Amino acid sequence: MPQVPRLVWLDQADAQDAALVGAKASRLAAARARGLPVLNGLVVPVEVGGPVVRAGEAALRSTDNSGAARSAVFNHPPPSLLQDLAEEAQQLGDSLVVRSSSLAESEGIWAGAFSSYVGVKPEELTQGVMGCWASVFSPGTLKRGQVTETSPRQVGMAVLIQPEIRPSCGGVATVADDGTVTVVSARGHPAGLMAGWERGHVAIVNARGEVQADSSPPGTRLLRVIADLTTATAEKIRCNHIEWLESQEGRVHLVQAQPNGDARVEQISRPAPDPAQRTQPWMGGAVRMMIRYPGPVGEQLVWPWAIGLEDLSPAPSEPDRKTVATLVENLRQGAALLMSERWGGPETLADFVGAWSAFRNGDSSSLVDLIGGHRSVDRLLGAAHLRNLQDLGQALTAAGVIPHPGWVWHLDPNRLDQPSPSRQSPMRRIGATPWDAWIYGVVTSQGESITGIPAAGGWGVGRLRSIRNPDDATRFSPREVIAVSHPIGNIAPLLWNASGLVTSEGSPGAHLFEVAKWLGVPAVCGVDFSRLAGETQIRSGWQDYLTVAVDGGRGHITFTRSKT
Repeated sequence: MPQVPRLVWLDQADAQDAALVGAKASRLAAARARGLPVLNGLVVPVEVGGPVVRAGEAALRSTDNSGAARSAVFNHPPPSLLQDLAEEAQQLGDSLVVRSSSLAESEGIWAGAFSSYVGVKPEELTQGVMGCWASVFSPGTLKRGQVTETSPRQVGMAVLIQPEIRPSCGGVATVADDGTVTVVSARGHPAGLMAGWERGHVAIVNARGEVQADSSPPGTRLLRVIADLTTATAEKIRCNHIEWLESQEGRVHLVQAQPNGDARVEQISRPAPDPAQRTQPWMGGAVRMMIRYPGPVGEQLVWPWAIGLEDLSPAPSEPDRKTVATLVENLRQGAALLMSERWGGPETLADFVGAWSAFRNGDSSSLVDLIGGHRSVDRLLGAAHLRNLQDLGQALTAAGVIPHPGWVWHLDPNRLDQPSPSRQSPMRRIGATPWDAWIYGVVTSQGESITGIPAAGGWGVGRLRSIRNPDDATRFSPREVIAVSHPIGNIAPLLWNASGLVTSEGSPGAHLFEVAKWLGVPAVCGVDFSRLAGETQIRSGWQDYLTVAVDGGRGHITFTRSKT
């Protein structure tokens, strides 16, 4: 017999059931049951909001408008259960916090995606709950759902209501396997810190309770209390990352607990490659070529004839646009002709094939000899070939096959004339390539280095893409390193296909870095962008001149400049 929908208190036995109350509330219920300092709370279960969210989803399907979907939520008659909410919640006080507790929040990619409300009076709770449901349809949340193929109803939105804490300070803390706790804090409420707008203060507490901190830490005693709380949370409910608040009365409260994404980074990332040994100038040029013409398409249709050449630029676009089929046929013929022109007859071409295979396996000696002993290609022919590649990207974008021209490099080069929209969509995550380690080694050995604050472990390499506005975001291409001033949540969907993230502001406590950890995207904050821009900082598009290697575990950025 189905159960009648009901409100659930954190102290009830089934409050630890994530399917009922969502991930956030279930973890806090488990922590409270084990004696950790979690305030009592009341949960509006997942099933209660189901009909309301489905109404918003129907509006979204019919209008393709997130605003209309949110309006449908607020215009939907509130579930009858919410009529009892104000009376029940009076036990929690006169000033309340209303927060999301969705099923989706069991995964770090949803960190900071949903709305929270503070200072809510009991009689205002219905509007707060409806607001949490409506936040499923905010543009940034819908984009996260798109890249993870999660529909609004699959988000599974429960809502948690607790007493409001007026904090003297707050922040996040994470305990590592060796017992070291990293504490990130801010004075007053830490909402700005976690949203990415504040730098806050970073402190380290080792397993012996010894404190290392930057300027103006919250105090040694408090840091040790937070470290003990973080360690206890990891031991009792296996969540080694927490959010905490200290009340103005001096009491520390656990307000959120979750597994730390660093463990996931270790599972999905390889150790950072060492800088390449005995690098030669041609390697830097090869890296610039590979970064400019990346992916499987670049590897098959550009790299084999262009390796070791300079001044590789496309020809001006022709007025008459060719069809996709014509462009693909021209590209295949052009690549074969350029290979023949570069390497000569069948015998020397066979030598190149062997040298290229050895190069893929880390031995470049034979390839170097070939590069030095063979001629260039006809510049006009090469430029026309590169223009055809760019035109193909534009044609496939116009046809709706790929989101924008930069995706063309990551298609299957053997299926360019038979693209499948379902396989080229943004949901198909573009991962690292076997070449990344070699490129990373060359960049780290030949480039300039600067240091920031480690924010998400792992390593990556790619062209730097500075994102300052929505137009910049539309030009982002897979496997680029994102550069933004602040680690704010609307960048999160782009991380799905990024090879790294660097910010000039913010702190490791920002929710965006939780997303980066979950996805295995290395990240560094507090980076001096003026060092990256150099003499080109006053020009628009300075990021197009930089290839960047990111070591998120150590907070190192290495970059090389290019004029192409």
